[in-house]
Amino acid sequence: MKFKKVLSMFLAASMCAGALSGCGGSAKDSAETTAQQSASGETTASAESSAESKPAGTLKEGGDLKIAIPQFQKTFFMPQSTSTGDWFAAQPVLEQLGRQLEDGSYEPWLAEKFETDADNLTFTITLRDGVKVSDGSDCNAEVVAWNIQQYVDNGKGSEVCNPKSIEVVDDKTVKITFDEWSNIWDSAIGSVFIASKKAYDDNGEEWCKTHAVGTGPFILDEYVTDNKVTYHKNPDYRIAGEPHIDKLEIDMMSDVNTMMSAMLNKEVGVALKFESDSIIKQLQNAGFTAIGRKTANVADIKHIIWNSKSDKHPMGDLKVRQAIMHAIPWDDVAGALSGGIGEATPLFAAPDSWAYKEGTEFYEYNIDLAKSMLAEAGYPDGFDTKIYCKSQDNDTATAFQAILSSVNVNAEVVTMDASALAEMQKDDDIDGFIANRGASKMDFTANYIRLYSTEGIKNHGIMLDPPEFEDPLFAARAAKTQDEKKEKLQEAAVALAHDYVMITPLAIIYYQSFADPALADTGIYDVSLEQWTPEAVHWTE
Repeated sequence: MKFKKVLSMFLAASMCAGALSGCGGSAKDSAETTAQQSASGETTASAESSAESKPAGTLKEGGDLKIAIPQFQKTFFMPQSTSTGDWFAAQPVLEQLGRQLEDGSYEPWLAEKFETDADNLTFTITLRDGVKVSDGSDCNAEVVAWNIQQYVDNGKGSEVCNPKSIEVVDDKTVKITFDEWSNIWDSAIGSVFIASKKAYDDNGEEWCKTHAVGTGPFILDEYVTDNKVTYHKNPDYRIAGEPHIDKLEIDMMSDVNTMMSAMLNKEVGVALKFESDSIIKQLQNAGFTAIGRKTANVADIKHIIWNSKSDKHPMGDLKVRQAIMHAIPWDDVAGALSGGIGEATPLFAAPDSWAYKEGTEFYEYNIDLAKSMLAEAGYPDGFDTKIYCKSQDNDTATAFQAILSSVNVNAEVVTMDASALAEMQKDDDIDGFIANRGASKMDFTANYIRLYSTEGIKNHGIMLDPPEFEDPLFAARAAKTQDEKKEKLQEAAVALAHDYVMITPLAIIYYQSFADPALADTGIYDVSLEQWTPEAVHWTE
């Protein structure tokens, strides 16, 4: 029986469910601030206004907007968040110090200026004058320093580059000192969400998990767990004339068909992250506007994490891992997992990512070779194993189950909740694989460190982490030029997915999202999956 038929049989049940996960937003292409980089390492925000040009249609002030997302909010206390999916619903209220550009770099946003002194290992943040939190408190250096320290205190020090000290210099200046120079300070520190210290002091940490108070364009009214978040316009927002929307609602929906129906019935103005070709065509035919771009920053990669560290299970043998790689019909699998809108990749990176090394070849699809290599490794009759996954990744697990079956490896798919699976990933004795998906990046340095290195807050304990991977990865972080950074990052990417087969990408998913044609400047997915520009969105007339 040909593989396509086998694959279709395995995927039939899982694909019809269509559950989606992982969501975020993006900064819009026409950024509200223009970054200027000087030779001294200083980055400033030169303007704080909306995009100069508006799309067709006259801007309409006011109105309400509902957005459907395939993601449940885990927490609003961002120093404890383990998912970038939490960012989307936080951003209307909690602003980041910086915003990401299309090339992967960060410009100041809530901050006025970032300044790097590479010789003295310092990163200095200069804040804007007179910025207020919506509860009336000041957004000053003390508040910003406290927010950054919360990341450290909650075990996420690596996500802010493990600062040696965080110092309040004066009311609008924070100086952060590091033991080791890094070229990702701007992205790491720029990604920090700034919340009200007063609200935390008055109400406590538990309250902050379900509430948010910040400097953003909207004020949070209510969070209904696993249901919706409602907001109203911040009348005192620091950018004059924004936001344009009076009320905002984010509806959390796990079922893709429910989201589609809500869009078709005009119950929501925006619906995010469809990967079904049939649904995409229905929404296109109904006249809704596709939003977002096909870039590394707006993709997810469906993948398998191997127990490459094991000395007790077959996956610990590199020859076994390489054998199974020869059993993958790359384009067939990518097409099946993406509804025909994605593509295969030999690396855990999209083709336009800095981590993508041109010329990297796929493992040849050769079932006979795969079986021969398994026999050489001591498994002529295959073996039994398990594939663990969250419910939303069942399609990936099922596809890999079909791949394994083609070389006589019998795999049981075991579905678990996210917290149980997270704990299991720390166990280097796990019998099997993890089916997962993760956000792609233009600059993958921070993501690789966060997820796959021994320093990472979400490190997968079942991964081998050889020096051929970690040495160039950490060298990429320490690189003084962008060319050197890209070179080292590519070395790490090749070691991760190709040479040591610690992770196997099966499909790059370029999700499609849709908006009401009367809606403009949504900023969603223009730059990244993780940020958007809620202050600029507006209706037209």
